[in-house]
Amino acid sequence: MIELDIHLSKDGHLVVIHDAHINDVAVKDLTLNELKQFNVGKGEQIPTLQEAIYCVKGRCKLYIELKGEATEQPVIELVRKNNMQDEVIIGSFDSAKVRRTKTLAPELMTSMLTGEMEINFVAFAQEALADCIHFCWERHPAPHTLLTDELMKSCAAAGLKVLIWHEERPEEIREISKRDIYGICSNLPDLLA
Repeated sequence: MIELDIHLSKDGHLVVIHDAHINDVAVKDLTLNELKQFNVGKGEQIPTLQEAIYCVKGRCKLYIELKGEATEQPVIELVRKNNMQDEVIIGSFDSAKVRRTKTLAPELMTSMLTGEMEINFVAFAQEALADCIHFCWERHPAPHTLLTDELMKSCAAAGLKVLIWHEERPEEIREISKRDIYGICSNLPDLLA
């Protein structure tokens, strides 16, 4: 899968960009045409989600992180329009976005992201109606130690898939892979092979 962060332009286009601001201007306050004027590296432009889908459809799946305001409904509509319901995971750190996505599109797999380490993760994910709990523990020196037997059993009993974000340390990837993990996000995917 490829992970993408999604915001909504001023004129209602879904754009793929991590940050909510460009040069101190909010993405939501710029039109698609204005966003396309930015050079985001080697002359490349900010892509729309539809452009990204054209690039990957049939080749790999997408993990779509909802970052911008009011992105849930337009993302759902675009996923359905492209017949990619079985080829995406829709996730967010915002539980309201995850819950709304699952309510509007129960057929889509949803994911609740969290950097927390000591909460009731099952209840947290269930409240958001999420299918996955996505642990964002990349700043922890040994994230695999947080994946305790108790945690993994409680997630499995609740039917929650477990994801880890993001990991580039080979020794951590080896340890995490010993668990029943649905996915490991990484900037170096060749380490996962």
